[in-house]
Amino acid sequence: MSSSATPYGMIPTLGLSSTYNTQGFDTYEIVDGYATAIYFGDVVKMATTGYIQKDTGTTTLTPWGVFMGCRYIEPATGFALDSQYWPASVTTGLKVYAKVMTNPFGVFQIQGDAATTIAAIGANAAIVQTAGTAAIGKSRNALSVSSINTTDTLPLRIVGLAAIPNNEWTDTYPDMLVKFNNHQLTTLLGI
Repeated sequence: MSSSATPYGMIPTLGLSSTYNTQGFDTYEIVDGYATAIYFGDVVKMATTGYIQKDTGTTTLTPWGVFMGCRYIEPATGFALDSQYWPASVTTGLKVYAKVMTNPFGVFQIQGDAATTIAAIGANAAIVQTAGTAAIGKSRNALSVSSINTTDTLPLRIVGLAAIPNNEWTDTYPDMLVKFNNHQLTTLLGI
């Protein structure tokens, strides 16, 4: 039973039609010194500069994918660091690589911020943006249950309930399955 608000962002689970999910990612650059922290499970977008950025939208995300971590040279030690999150404003003087799950047909698990019903399947929803947790490098974003409706511009489509023990639609904070409605890799308009 999900009775605690413990949002964790978006976790890749499978593909539509239950296609096999390798949990693979693609690698893109983050501009060195980028001033916004990005956490595991945050939605990211491709900027017109060719660099990955955190997508801070709520009702109007333009996702390139979900951030799965990064690799950069840690300035204090000079060692390569694989991290679950990008700490804001780190300047390495070198390239910073983001690991991004880019599958436009991927399905993600996300916690809702309130109870709902099975009637939410097929509806659209916004995302609640909350600062991540640096101690563990995880996102704290959630699905906005109060936004659930048929509006086609909302970024998330609810496709089901996560198959985990004691998880119900009517729980205080249900864990749901979603996909992106407007992925940057499937829209016809260029960046």
